[in-house]
Amino acid sequence: MVMKSKQRFGKQNGRWKGGVSSDYRRRITNAKKGELVHHKDKNKKNNSKSNLAKLKGGTGEHNKKHPEKGRKKKK
Repeated sequence: MVMKSKQRFGKQNGRWKGGVSSDYRRRITNAKKGELVHHKDKNKKNNSKSNLAKLKGGTGEHNKKHPEKGRKKKK
């Protein structure tokens, strides 16, 4: 007998973070494995689809969008 896994929603989901699951932004943007989701206005609470962008290329591509968090440029 094969048991099907039940999809859990809301508080029954292990990724639930008090109102928004941790993969909520990924579902909105249809981000696949290896893609990151970037907030264009840098406001993590603004999860409107128009504010979210998928970035391919991992953290390097995402870090280019945030130069203030990276290494200081050599003079």
